[in-house]
Amino acid sequence: MFVSTFETSLDSKGRVSVPAPFRHALEGGVRIFLYPALDGSPCLEGGGDALMQQNQTTLLRMSPTSTARKVFLNRTVSKAIELKLDDTGRIKIPEKHLAMAGIGKDLVFVGAMDRFYVWEPARYAVFDAEMESQLEAVQPDFEGSFNAALAVGGIRGIVGEGE
Repeated sequence: MFVSTFETSLDSKGRVSVPAPFRHALEGGVRIFLYPALDGSPCLEGGGDALMQQNQTTLLRMSPTSTARKVFLNRTVSKAIELKLDDTGRIKIPEKHLAMAGIGKDLVFVGAMDRFYVWEPARYAVFDAEMESQLEAVQPDFEGSFNAALAVGGIRGIVGEGE
């Protein structure tokens, strides 16, 4: 699972070290896929083989002629880049993809469970502040989902609940 937030920067050759916990979340995989964020946020969305398998499963369930499938395919496949981790856990994100996210030298890896995002730091700060400002408004939704999960057998990972 991709968790936490890591600030880093590109080296003199344009490479960046993928945070060690993110490499661990790839479960031995050496490929990372990056594409423009599906929700339209000004960042890159990424993950390993598991994420691309999830995307493929979603695409195959959609009608080949649906607009939604075409849009999703365009974002997650046509605009995606497949990167291979080098021996030290670095990748080289193409200039085109860095430009899509407005990234110069500095960047932020942001975990999001089954995927992660790569942000330009100032853009991420704006996004983070916006998410924090909405916390109180969405709290009832979170509590409702949490309580519903408890009602149907617990939540995995909580000792004594649903395991």
